[in-house]
Amino acid sequence: MKLKKLVLGITLLFSCIVLAQEKGDFSGFVGVTYPLVSGSDIGANAGVVYLFTEALAAAPSFSYYFTPSGFTSTAINLDARYYLGGDESLKYFGLAGVSFLSTKVTGFGAVSDTGFNVGGGLIYELGESFGLLAQVKYGSGGAGAVEPMVGIHFNF
Repeated sequence: MKLKKLVLGITLLFSCIVLAQEKGDFSGFVGVTYPLVSGSDIGANAGVVYLFTEALAAAPSFSYYFTPSGFTSTAINLDARYYLGGDESLKYFGLAGVSFLSTKVTGFGAVSDTGFNVGGGLIYELGESFGLLAQVKYGSGGAGAVEPMVGIHFNF
């Protein structure tokens, strides 16, 4: 029974992605991030963007921070983007959302925190399916920090 539900769920997810690709409103991004707070570590961020309208999008992402041995620090971000304008080659947006932070210490357990995100960014398209992404956001979770990110944006 569980296997049937899993297969059905994967089939539905795949069909949604295929339909989104045909519409051209589903994309992804990867980048490098660094919270501007004392003692922070550089991180890698990856996510997807789904456009509901020409101006409104959901942009969930996952961040993994390269911490010293014995520590694991991650964040799940559920952001919404509002595209404020631009043209075919340069788009800029505001963003707001929530983040779920988790830090694990080997032998001691984990600490979790929830916060909000607010910020903005831009995408400079280098071609039909590839562009540069830059964003800056403030996240209130953990110690609270401004967190710039640079990376690439790509269409599927």
